[in-house]
Amino acid sequence: MSKKWGIAILLVAALALSFTGCAKKSGSDGKVVLKGAPKPFDGKKQIHLALVRQMVEGEFMQMWQAGAERQAQQLGIKLTVLGKNMDNEAQANFIYQAINMKVDGIIIDHGLSETLQKPAADAVAAGIPVVAFDVDLKNPAINQIAQDDPALGLMSLEALIADHNGKANVGYVYVAGILPLDKRDGSFTKVKAENPGIKEVVRTGTLESPFSVKNADQVKAALKAHPEVNAYFAPYDEFGKGVILALEEANLTSKIKVYTADISTQDIELMTKEGSPWAATAATNPSAIGATSVRTMALKLAGADLPHDILIPPMLFTQKMLKDSGVKNMQELRAKFPQFNTVNVSQAPWIPEDSKGMY
Repeated sequence: MSKKWGIAILLVAALALSFTGCAKKSGSDGKVVLKGAPKPFDGKKQIHLALVRQMVEGEFMQMWQAGAERQAQQLGIKLTVLGKNMDNEAQANFIYQAINMKVDGIIIDHGLSETLQKPAADAVAAGIPVVAFDVDLKNPAINQIAQDDPALGLMSLEALIADHNGKANVGYVYVAGILPLDKRDGSFTKVKAENPGIKEVVRTGTLESPFSVKNADQVKAALKAHPEVNAYFAPYDEFGKGVILALEEANLTSKIKVYTADISTQDIELMTKEGSPWAATAATNPSAIGATSVRTMALKLAGADLPHDILIPPMLFTQKMLKDSGVKNMQELRAKFPQFNTVNVSQAPWIPEDSKGMY
């Protein structure tokens, strides 16, 4: 994490302390009291949740966790975060660690279905509720939270199609086996079938850390072999950053436009930089998704009737939109586009909302 981004996270955390809503603090211990809250949020015990993560690298993942932590704080929840970047075996073991800790609920963030299905099912069998974000655990007892990834991929691709009048030689960055990427790939498959002028000419992709640097190395080699590429679809912002690095090194920023997913302060800086090839990104608010995951678990513990699948709708941000609005960071983005601040799912009158729109 850069020093600049670290400072930004601290500022966001500080701002989060100013939230208002139906929660209030009382007593010398500073315990959170939630007006009108059902059991087990009636103040008789502190709820303890485990957040078990697979991917922790990148600004999206950092903001996701920050949103989850803020919402947990507002609900008076103790949140234990367990994660080791891209270590699937460790993630499975962390679920068993959470079971042994006798937590009240487990939130699983990303991961591989094949390594998480059994430990997640074992948690449910042990009487511990589970919700999951961006990983299909194929269990009717586990609520599935996800960005609307097919829509997210399609939004970005529609911008590509419009900018190139329906004809483009596309470079593609993709890694199979990651649920959101697989869903976005489904949109690309559909777009290619329906738009014969959109041709995929080269495909690369890696989740070796650091994501942006390792993908840049692959893209540089791909561009040398395929000089006909005039657009890049990289439906994850860390992939997009890798493409940008490669284009800058090859002096191709004026010839190839980039279309991606997700948004962060660093993404905004790269998109609005003079001569940037980053044309558009489709995104959800990662902080809002982290908060939604915690709210979903809180409602599950309170016995609410929840849908099995909970989808987060995305928005499209083009380079022109950001430049015209003068947006330079996530705080300004939230101010200029307030519809991006909250996710209107998994809500209840007794659950506090952030009056600053920080999640």
